[in-house]
Amino acid sequence: MPPGAHLVYFPSSSNEFELSPDGYLADEAPPKPFEQRVWAGGLMEFNPANPLRVGDLTSQTKRVENVTIKERAGADPLVLVKLALRMNNSRGACATEYRDLAYMKPIDLGRKIVKHNRQPDFVHKMTPSEILLFRYSALSWNSHRIHYDSVYACQVEHHPGLLVHGPLTCTLLLQFLHANMPEKMTLRSFDYRAISPMYCQQELHLNGRWLQTTQSEQDGSTADGTRRCELWATNNEGGIAMKGVATLVPLA
Repeated sequence: MPPGAHLVYFPSSSNEFELSPDGYLADEAPPKPFEQRVWAGGLMEFNPANPLRVGDLTSQTKRVENVTIKERAGADPLVLVKLALRMNNSRGACATEYRDLAYMKPIDLGRKIVKHNRQPDFVHKMTPSEILLFRYSALSWNSHRIHYDSVYACQVEHHPGLLVHGPLTCTLLLQFLHANMPEKMTLRSFDYRAISPMYCQQELHLNGRWLQTTQSEQDGSTADGTRRCELWATNNEGGIAMKGVATLVPLA
């Protein structure tokens, strides 16, 4: 299975009455007043020797690694929650995901326009639709209302439209990398951060750039064949919505 597919294969077993008013999992939320939440980023680590495979019986365990309060000058504090999700099959560890969630008092989330001064090596343009967001919500069992309930997203959380899921953006970047993957390479890790929201029916760009180090060969690989690729998604205003670095290794 391609890297990132685990996001849709271990759905929550929570019943509707166990959800928060915003439709998301209540057991991942701190108490009031920190009721507004965002997916802030994370780290995905994959085991190239034991990937997730169709037909394998695989389990996922989830635990809260830590909860911290981040004080901010001139603003209310944030509650930062780090989750660790570990996937194992009969042969051992397949993948680990460290997921960073941020919780805050309800505010009007403004979009930061942070430009990237790098030129990509490959680009793909697309416009996320309501159907795409609905299908991803259904596949990932994500009932957070900001992704499918436009009245809630606009009138309650004061967004200009439906939000593109953080994990959907991450998945699109991983699929984009997969389409441009060098032969006989596989993904070992993807470390990423969400910078600014993206909205439905607004064009986005997926960008990739191969990184080189002082020890790199001409193709950007190191002595052991490892390659690193910078990936980022930009919104319709040209600002970075998500960015990260993927590490690739040769297939065994």
